[in-house]
Amino acid sequence: MKASIEWIKAHAKIFKTIFLVAVVVIVFGELISIGKTVNINQLKNSFADIPVYKIILMGVIGILSILPMTGYDFTLNQMLDLKHKKSYILETSWLVNTINNIAGFGGLVSIGLRSEFYTKEKNSKEVLGALSKILLFLESGLSIFSLISFFMVISGTTESFLRQYWVWLIGGGLYFPAVYLFTALKKKGLLGGLQTKFRLQLALSSFLEWGGVLATFLVIGWFMDVHVSMWNVVPLFIASSVMGIVSMIPGALGSFDVMMILGMSNLGIPRETVIVWLLLFRLFYYLIPFALGMVLFFKNIWTRLDSRYDSIPKELTLEIFHKIEVFMLYFSGIMLVLLATIPQAFSELKWLQHLNFFRYHAIVQFPNIILGFSLLIMGRGIAARVKRAYFPTIALLSIAIVYSWLIDFSPAAVVLLSLMLIMIVVSRSELFREQLVYSWEWLTIDAIIIGTLSLLYIAIGVYNLPSFPHHRNGRTISFFLFPSEKLWFSGFVAIIIVSLFILLFVRYLQGSKKQMGIFLDEQKVLAILDKFGGNIDSQLVFLKDKSVYIYNDGKEDTVFFQFATYNNKCIVMGDPSGKKEDFENAYYQFIHEADQWCYQPVFYETNEDSVMTLHELGYDFIKMGEEALVDLDTFTTSGKKMKGTRAVLNKIAKEGYTFEVLETPFSETDMQAFRQISDSWLGDRKEKGFSLGFFSESYLQRGPMAVVKNTDGEIVSFANIMPTYTKEIGTIDLMRHHSDKAPSGSMDFLFVNLFEYMKNQGIRYFDLGMAPLSNVGNSRKSFIQERMAYLIYEFGSRFYSFQGLRDYKEKYASEWISRYTLYSRDSWIAYVMIAILLIDNRTIEKDGTVARNRKKRWLKF
Repeated sequence: MKASIEWIKAHAKIFKTIFLVAVVVIVFGELISIGKTVNINQLKNSFADIPVYKIILMGVIGILSILPMTGYDFTLNQMLDLKHKKSYILETSWLVNTINNIAGFGGLVSIGLRSEFYTKEKNSKEVLGALSKILLFLESGLSIFSLISFFMVISGTTESFLRQYWVWLIGGGLYFPAVYLFTALKKKGLLGGLQTKFRLQLALSSFLEWGGVLATFLVIGWFMDVHVSMWNVVPLFIASSVMGIVSMIPGALGSFDVMMILGMSNLGIPRETVIVWLLLFRLFYYLIPFALGMVLFFKNIWTRLDSRYDSIPKELTLEIFHKIEVFMLYFSGIMLVLLATIPQAFSELKWLQHLNFFRYHAIVQFPNIILGFSLLIMGRGIAARVKRAYFPTIALLSIAIVYSWLIDFSPAAVVLLSLMLIMIVVSRSELFREQLVYSWEWLTIDAIIIGTLSLLYIAIGVYNLPSFPHHRNGRTISFFLFPSEKLWFSGFVAIIIVSLFILLFVRYLQGSKKQMGIFLDEQKVLAILDKFGGNIDSQLVFLKDKSVYIYNDGKEDTVFFQFATYNNKCIVMGDPSGKKEDFENAYYQFIHEADQWCYQPVFYETNEDSVMTLHELGYDFIKMGEEALVDLDTFTTSGKKMKGTRAVLNKIAKEGYTFEVLETPFSETDMQAFRQISDSWLGDRKEKGFSLGFFSESYLQRGPMAVVKNTDGEIVSFANIMPTYTKEIGTIDLMRHHSDKAPSGSMDFLFVNLFEYMKNQGIRYFDLGMAPLSNVGNSRKSFIQERMAYLIYEFGSRFYSFQGLRDYKEKYASEWISRYTLYSRDSWIAYVMIAILLIDNRTIEKDGTVARNRKKRWLKF
């Protein structure tokens, strides 16, 4: 015996699985059986004769009658001292009891399910004892009603034929007293030791349960206007239920129904009426509560699954819902506008009929256009995931549902719009953005859709003018014909009105128009650079032509980004500066915050480490070029490769030119000399900023200046040495020479002397900067974006010497480092490149400010 018990314990999971599968099979089979007994036509006819409010009340009472059954499960949790939440007990209890109502088997199914839901962490013997006691009390309520019915029958207050059921009633009535006395007297064992309060709780739950069952049946008959004495129905119902329970037939189907039909017929109720009564009882007490139970069941399964896989299923589902609702908003809007624009086409083209869920009447053309375009712009708000779009979309869909139901009745449209409404409510968490920044990508899509629909409507109006040629030659396109000019004009007015609404709604979605980042805080930025270091681009932040985003690890500022914003794109210059260990967290926080405010960061000229990090965060990349590094330890001007450069250097040195490094602060005289050289070098050209330095006195005063002087001690060329906040790499930014006074080759003279100077400073590499589009897209296997960039490289070389720049740096470079641009997968690469081009070529005024007003640029599409 002991070995058998151990074997059962070892295979408990298998038995549980078999049990659950058996329950599913039984329930499915009983649903089929119930389905066979339900005559749909009879139900339709019955519903047609019963007022709607009565049907609703039947459903409410049927649902309320299930609630007392939850008392078993609350008592079970007390008996076993379980700590389940009340909401969990309520949900699982509803599921257990509604399944048990269908499956039956004297409550055995409910006991198995309760064991699965509540008692996994408890001792099996203790659990078995508690469940066995509950099983004993499940029918105690029916027993009490049996006793009551027995006295009703023998008292002579009922029809005489009901006395034949006294045996069933007394038999059922004796069950409760026997169980109560047995559990009260037995102090130990599997069925013993049940406290008085638990006995009373279980008995009360069962009594209320059967009271609910009886009340549901009686109320349905009352609402059907069946005139029969309750004193006769109650004993008949209870006796039939006892027979059904004794027979152990799932759901008491068969014996209960037969007894009720025969008994009610003896009471003078037509057989057809009794059948409908029973059908409605099955529907409102069994099927509808069971359907709600299934909803709770799948919710329970879903919660477990979602918890097991770290909420990924929920996120995927909400994402799918979001995409579906966006598609349906756009689809519905397009269909409504087309319905008002080419109504004849929906009659002639069958495929268009199948696509359309709406109906058309001439009188509703105006609201069709208003609703159609409104759904389109609401679709944009939802697609952009803007919080502010939620309530207006809910309101518009509600109006559309009422409109489709009352004005232009279309059941399919009502169902479609209702599903959209439900999905938007369920997936509200997907709307997380605080404002709308109307990106070029979104504007392109919406302009194509809304513009095409508007132009089509106008074109059809022109086509229907009396003076149009087709009226003279008799050749017409039938579905371009419009009912009347007056009707077309009303639609045109609707387009004008909805255009104003679209502009106002977009302005509403834009919200506070918050921009990312802050203006340069020199104290914070310098603290990060001094403590954690920087890179070759860090010094560009002091140009003050970019915004700054600072990451704090919870204790101190450790990382910053420098960027400029155009449209919805935050173009980040280079790699982040600061503590490398925090780069990944800083990237994540910056991207998350930008997404919240509807911006898309674009990371311009980053290294390979950043590519790997950002690719994991959902970014695509394109190679932008290669950066030239000079190994100062191995650099030499000897050899055949540098023969021409040596000749130039010797010539300049013989002419008396000298190299010198000036330290800050620079005198007013020196600064004026730098200004004259810069102006001479620029000529008619304008300063550029962002990825390159421009002439700014405050910026140049931040680092040493390498200069070339003539024999008179006059500065003719200069290059500002950029602090890189690292001992590994040195570089320069502005490198300019006087167009008249500087000798040919002065830049080579400056470079070679700089290499020697920085080598003496202990610096290993000199950064010559990037060669744009160098070695990009050469391979047939390269990304399509890079292949396109290669074409730009080849074509652009006619206007800008990409290859010449590469060749110039090649003679010094020891190695080349690839540089990349990373962009969100939601962006279009063409618009990303345009934004970079516009940012990188902004004109800088002589006072060091960006030519265009930044606030105005925010509004620019």
